[in-house]
Amino acid sequence: MRLRKFMESFNGVATKYLQNYLNWFLVLEKIKDSTSKMAIVAAIAFASNNVWYQYKQQLFNMLIRT
Repeated sequence: MRLRKFMESFNGVATKYLQNYLNWFLVLEKIKDSTSKMAIVAAIAFASNNVWYQYKQQLFNMLIRT
């Protein structure tokens, strides 16, 4: 029910971007009862960025080896 209400605020959702909407909804659900919402959002963003950086480093290392 909460997801449906969240999705109603948009003027339609392209399936291409559906995962982005769902990720945003999950972040909002995760921080809804928190008192320091900005700190949690920043921690999630930095964690995601760190994972992406590690992936790029591994990919780069694999390309160099070949």
